[in-house]
Parts: sequence; C-alpha cells; structure tokens
Amino acid sequence: MSPTDNAREFSDRANEHHLKISIVDAEDIGGFGAVVDAAYSTIREIDTTGFEPAAIFVPTQSKRELE
Repeated sequence: MSPTDNAREFSDRANEHHLKISIVDAEDIGGFGAVVDAAYSTIREIDTTGFEPAAIFVPTQSKRELE
C-alpha cells in the first residue's frame, strides 16, 4: 500500500486482483512497514565476522520498485 492510498482504495484494488483484503486489514498494513523496517535494520547490524553477512538474508526493494 502506498502512502497515498487509503484503506478502501487498497482493499478495492486488491479485490480487482481477486485478493480478499478487508478494509480493517488494509488499515493495519500501513503500520507493518515500520515494524519490518526496524526488524531489517536490526538484522543488518548483526556482527557476522567470519560468516556470510546477515544482510544477504534481508530482502531489499528492487530499483524498479523505488522508481
């Protein structure tokens, strides 16, 4: 859900793609972004000296999504 969407628009757009997301659930989705960002930030800070960096296990947005 983009910052400009409201819950009804998000729910309606999901329904167009045969996804059932209630307006209440759509309202909740916006808050999950901050929680996920905080978790990813914590994972990226893990000291993995001698091992694969923890950051490789954290999904990142593609350049296309950022445009």
